[in-house]
Amino acid sequence: MPTVSVGNARVPYTVTGSGPSLVLVHGVGKGGQSAFGHLVDQFAERNTVILPELAGSEAAEDDGGDLTIEALAEQVSAVITHAGTEPVDLLGFSLGGSVVAATAALHPEQVRRLVPVGGLVRTDAYMRNLIGLTLSLAHDPVAFGRVLTTTAFSPRYINSLDSMADIDKLGAELSPSRGRLRQLELLIRIDLRGLVEKVQAETLVVACNPDAAVPTEHSRELHAAIPNSAYLEMDSGHMVLFEQPQEFLKLVNEFLHKP
Repeated sequence: MPTVSVGNARVPYTVTGSGPSLVLVHGVGKGGQSAFGHLVDQFAERNTVILPELAGSEAAEDDGGDLTIEALAEQVSAVITHAGTEPVDLLGFSLGGSVVAATAALHPEQVRRLVPVGGLVRTDAYMRNLIGLTLSLAHDPVAFGRVLTTTAFSPRYINSLDSMADIDKLGAELSPSRGRLRQLELLIRIDLRGLVEKVQAETLVVACNPDAAVPTEHSRELHAAIPNSAYLEMDSGHMVLFEQPQEFLKLVNEFLHKP
């Protein structure tokens, strides 16, 4: 697996498929494979898919200090350069939506099209309260997972599961690892006002509705801040990658491959 060094971080990434380059940037969680692994082969039918594992993910290495959006954006930029495929289409989910918007603003020459999904410009009191509650439960993995599943997935999706055991199994995938806690701590501090307005790439902002983790209004704010961006809402909880994977794949491909 190729790896690029950026500051004190070592960021591995995979490359799959052929065609125009598409970089998929994960949010809070285990990393890129965990977020996008089930979609990579389908995206790779039409794209060269580049999947980085940024600082805070299980596969990356760094000094364990505080994360910043700018540092993660530089990691994405370094992966693009190292892969030698720029300009690229750039898609980011959740926290990754903010990271890719910052990357496009800071390195416009590297980004052809931009797709932030469930992202945000700045954290508000609701999110600080929710993230603070989640962090306070880091000592209790079951409760930690239950808070995250309740906010990340729609009631419809949770109600489709057979039992609390199934819900807790889902929550066990959202364990309070040190990397995930650092990512959540970063979410409390996000403020990209004055930066995302510099995005030049053709942009589609994708929102989830209902979204209890990063409420839909944050995607609307991101859309309003990025010049000439398009906007689309999906009928899904925050984890649209898992609730509506085929619908998500279809709308992204329609944007990336339109005539």
